Amino acid sequence: MGSKIAYNFNDIEKRCEEYILNVRNQTRQMIIDAHQEAEQIKQEAFLAGKQQGLEEAQHEVEASIQSRSEEIASRSVEERLGTIYPAMQAAVEGLQNEQVNWRKTWDAMAVDICLCIAEKLIRHELKSHPESVNVMMSEALKLASGTQHIRFHMNPSDVAQLGEGTKAFITNLTGCQSCEVIEDESISSGGCFIETQHGTIDATIEAQLERISQELIIQN
Repeated sequence: MGSKIAYNFNDIEKRCEEYILNVRNQTRQMIIDAHQEAEQIKQEAFLAGKQQGLEEAQHEVEASIQSRSEEIASRSVEERLGTIYPAMQAAVEGLQNEQVNWRKTWDAMAVDICLCIAEKLIRHELKSHPESVNVMMSEALKLASGTQHIRFHMNPSDVAQLGEGTKAFITNLTGCQSCEVIEDESISSGGCFIETQHGTIDATIEAQLERISQELIIQN
């Protein structure tokens, strides 16, 4: 037996059209939503790219400013040094020259002090031990060894110390044939001045100390 259900084709057709319309509407809406979403993504990408570009540009500008600042600072320092350096160099040279001059002055003062002390010690030694004159005269006469004629200048107190054997003392040390002893008040005790046919020998205390002073100053 056949089915007793009666089909209404008009109703079925209507439902189909409604379904198709509904599907079309949903599809249209999906397309619209997809376009909107794509547009949003595009806008966000544009904003992100713009922000990235701004940040990169900012970094480049900052790097350029930093490099330019360093260049200007370096050039400024070089220009200032170019002006200051000669002045500093001149100041340093001035200080070095001043140090050298002070060193020479102090050295000369030190030498003078030492020689003053030495002279006082010599005079004290001669006063305490007058016989020391013999030794000092001997050293001076050795320099005139081998000469024929000698004029020997010395302080009267030293002549008294050597006594009557003064000429023999001179002759024995120098081997001279003749000698003349001259008492001279201008010569300090302990020193002497010798004249020979070849020249003179200044063995006064003052002259000996002066020679020592010159040698010490030259060495310094």
